[in-house]
Amino acid sequence: MSTVEFRVEDGRLFIGGGLVDLPYAVGEVVECGDFLAVRVEPAIGIIFNRNVFAVARNGKVLWQIAESPHGTETDKPYVVIFRDKDEGLVAANWNGVDYLVNLECGSISTKTFNK
Repeated sequence: MSTVEFRVEDGRLFIGGGLVDLPYAVGEVVECGDFLAVRVEPAIGIIFNRNVFAVARNGKVLWQIAESPHGTETDKPYVVIFRDKDEGLVAANWNGVDYLVNLECGSISTKTFNK
């Protein structure tokens, strides 16, 4: 598993010196082998629930996460992403649901309910 050289400056993601085109400011980056999982933070008042992307080491966006099917609110972006002990990627939603993210396509399955 190789690492991806990257940096975040002023909410912008750079990989190998090149700027990656993302719709909103970068809030969090998690290394997932040959790609980065990137959570963006939409501006206040903007509804953007599919706010996690996989970005390859060449800067290409590979996939965008599926939207959470849980909750009654329209605005339900992911608020944190992290690697779990089994080397999977977890995306947590503010409504108390943790999702296991399919690293190949960005689909999600419910991991735990926290409320």
